[in-house]
Amino acid sequence: MKKGKILAALAAIMMVSGANVPIMAEVSQLDEVVVEADRYRQNGNESVIKPLGVVADQVQNVGLLGEKDALETPFNSMTLTRKDLDYFGSPEKGPTDMLTLNPAVRDASSNLYNDVSIRGFNLNGHNMYLNGIQGMLDQQHAADIYIDKATVIAGPNLGIVGTPNRENLGGTILFTSKKAQAEPNLDLTLAYQGGKSFKEAVDFGTRLGHNQRWGVRVMADNIQGETAIDGDKLMQRDFFVNIDQKTKKSKTNLLVGYNYADQKGAQFTWNFNEYNQPKGSRLPKAPDNGRSYLPEWTNNEYDNWIATLNHEQILSDHTTAFFNAGYHREDWYGYQYGTPRLQNANGDYTVHPENYPLAVTTKYFGGGIKGKFNLGLTKHNYVLSADRMMYDNYGGTNKKWGNNGEILLRGNMYTGYMDDSQYYMYPHEQGSAPWSSSQFVTGWHISDDISMFDDRLNMIVGLHGHHAKQIKKNGENKKYHGVNPTFGLNYKISDNFSVYASHAEDFMIGRVVGAGYKNSGETLDPGKTKQNEFGFKYKVGDMLHTLSFFKIEQPNFGRTEDNYYGIFGKQKNKGFEYAFSGALGRKLDLIGGIAYVDAKQAGTGKKANGVPKWSGTAALIYKPTERLNILGRATYQGSSWIINEKYKVPSHVLFDLGATYEADVRNTPITFKAMLYNVFGKGYWSARAGNSTVVLGTPRTFMLSATLHL
Repeated sequence: MKKGKILAALAAIMMVSGANVPIMAEVSQLDEVVVEADRYRQNGNESVIKPLGVVADQVQNVGLLGEKDALETPFNSMTLTRKDLDYFGSPEKGPTDMLTLNPAVRDASSNLYNDVSIRGFNLNGHNMYLNGIQGMLDQQHAADIYIDKATVIAGPNLGIVGTPNRENLGGTILFTSKKAQAEPNLDLTLAYQGGKSFKEAVDFGTRLGHNQRWGVRVMADNIQGETAIDGDKLMQRDFFVNIDQKTKKSKTNLLVGYNYADQKGAQFTWNFNEYNQPKGSRLPKAPDNGRSYLPEWTNNEYDNWIATLNHEQILSDHTTAFFNAGYHREDWYGYQYGTPRLQNANGDYTVHPENYPLAVTTKYFGGGIKGKFNLGLTKHNYVLSADRMMYDNYGGTNKKWGNNGEILLRGNMYTGYMDDSQYYMYPHEQGSAPWSSSQFVTGWHISDDISMFDDRLNMIVGLHGHHAKQIKKNGENKKYHGVNPTFGLNYKISDNFSVYASHAEDFMIGRVVGAGYKNSGETLDPGKTKQNEFGFKYKVGDMLHTLSFFKIEQPNFGRTEDNYYGIFGKQKNKGFEYAFSGALGRKLDLIGGIAYVDAKQAGTGKKANGVPKWSGTAALIYKPTERLNILGRATYQGSSWIINEKYKVPSHVLFDLGATYEADVRNTPITFKAMLYNVFGKGYWSARAGNSTVVLGTPRTFMLSATLHL
């Protein structure tokens, strides 16, 4: 890259990371280079081997086992590419829109939080993995400028991933960060994101040194303005640097990042005055989703410091040592927020805002060896490792508000009436976030990937063991021990058709009861989750089809009428998923599928809260010319029940439509994108798995962006 372009990149990065003027957007991304494998070229960009069009990769991240061909993996798994995020990620939800292209993943997010569910179990950013380490992502309006790919592995496969600080009951989500490519890039993006919100971003990458040993990728963005939701104002700044190196004997990756956000008037869920309505009542009609129902002084202000380090060192032809480390500090120092509670079918609601800071610190380190050997007719790829996860929680008990820490707001979601006068009657200074609890988890892993019969039969055996300790401010200490197996068997009937079966278990730390319950802060006893799964995978041309059947059993969490949270028997989820991803010829890429989940509370036979039986999604990229892409997506979420079959949440269908165009302006390539999300302006409630709250869906949002490739 010429010196002028490097200087231009540095100037752009400084402008974006320090800008106060909103102008900005979405980031173009060159696909990751996998040095150890052959590569294919698509549209002039490099991609990992065997790409399924531009929407998915056939070679997938399988945790500690590294990368495996999807046809040899005994799980329902899908690796989504950066293109999915660039094409279909909305300003409000970003990574969630990417993940839900996998039918096993359902949307449980809002414009404030990026939650999802897998097979009927909820996850937020703290559950997800970044560069192989859990707890490195925040749970709010997540930064996504650094994301390259995301692999979704359905099911609680604790035996093949690093030690977590919390359970992943429904599945595992593994993000990887962008790296510098063989060809340098400098991409500048300006975007309008709906309402009065604008975004500006820069993405610069280059490789340096002998044989391009060192790679540097610098990514920054600035978002500012009122979103497509009237009264919801977001200011966000993100800055990430990824440095990697590779030689014949080693490879290293270091990601360092900072994320700041201040979001005012934003809202996550709605709650209900649940015990004054008869069983089977219809949920009140969703109100206007183009406005906020919280006052403008409510805010969520926070910053995140993130660092991950991964290193591999080849010791011999058959043995490699590896080391991973991570640090994440999420400082939620601005927290004046409350959840609206609907009182009746007329739309009257109340809010009890809380005013106290929160913070979490996550630290991780681990290492081990992996290698390969042959034993008779079998080939073995093994992993032996040990690691430690440390998690500190701050805040939650030091409320700083007048009137003994509480005020009351009233409103009506249909008329727009709101009375927040008590906010101005009492002082509301901000306090500190005192330490409240810590947990330490020391784990070990033994995994063996066994193949035989010319690699047609593949078997995975994984064991994870851990010793966990919780320490709380009130002096309560608890210890837990567990061993979690994962077994998988995959047989390739032909080069393009395989069948598989697997069994996985998860037993971690007892869940801590959150705020809002009478027993808030109590640690519940841990429970074991078990899953059995079998399925089929078939590849036709560049299109991969997966059909999977599963059954999961875990403790059933809920609350009593007098508002105590606890475990009430078991919950059993069973169902199937059909997923497709890839290209149909040169002009059409498709991704999506359908999912069926029958989730019931064992003993009572009642349907699990917030879990629709049916859901589905389908997205396409149609390329009538080399320069023009037509984008379309349809998403369906079926009806579900909440509050133990008291309210029925209606089904909904959403449509997104847009296009991208590759232009040349004075010899500068420019990618233009226009996208309309929720085309028909559908107003809807969205259920949350295992929960009796609902989310008000996002409104029709128009987005327009231009990315300059310098």
